[in-house]
Amino acid sequence: MPDLFSDLREWGTILSQIDKLKRAGRLEDHQSGLVRILRYRLNWQLHHAVLEAVVELRSPSEELLRAICDIAADEHREIGTRLLACDAVECLLRRMRNLGESEILERIAFSEARAILDTSQPPVLRQAIERWLDLEPEAAGTIRSSQAV
Repeated sequence: MPDLFSDLREWGTILSQIDKLKRAGRLEDHQSGLVRILRYRLNWQLHHAVLEAVVELRSPSEELLRAICDIAADEHREIGTRLLACDAVECLLRRMRNLGESEILERIAFSEARAILDTSQPPVLRQAIERWLDLEPEAAGTIRSSQAV
């Protein structure tokens, strides 16, 4: 499907389009456009709108998941945006698990989370990432126990 989010500098129009697609249940068809918005570094309102909307997706693309993880990892982004990205990943992981979908995407998300935690992070962000790592089946008990040492 073509990217209908044309000029991202017209953020009011883009916010309206995102809302309409979300209400119509058609956001799924526009993931490449959502990725483009997330990669556009000049408007936090657009990032927040997309990060809040993607939790509705049934089957996120790998490209979209990676773009969200990139925001969570980006130390130059505002902490609120990074936390929204963490929440989005956690919601998408729960949804994919409930639908029995995409172990590959889960592995990508868990790998990204561990890479983020390999560097010093604010405690609130560390907690948000640990919540998404808690969803990893084989490592659910190891995250917390390794920190207790």
